[in-house]
Amino acid sequence: MQHYRRDNDRTPDTAKYADMVAADRDLKLRGYDVFRFGHDELKQPEDAKKLLLQFIPDLFSRFKA
Repeated sequence: MQHYRRDNDRTPDTAKYADMVAADRDLKLRGYDVFRFGHDELKQPEDAKKLLLQFIPDLFSRFKA
């Protein structure tokens, strides 16, 4: 719920959540792959670098680029 709250994080905003998941479905129907990263994964530069150095080769391998 942290991504779809209102009133200073006190109330779930189900309309915002519905918009968010509809947009996600639309991207998938259009053939896009979305890879999400959490804030904490990228917060510290060294952690982000380690994650991305692992993720990017895996990404290219999956798509044979």
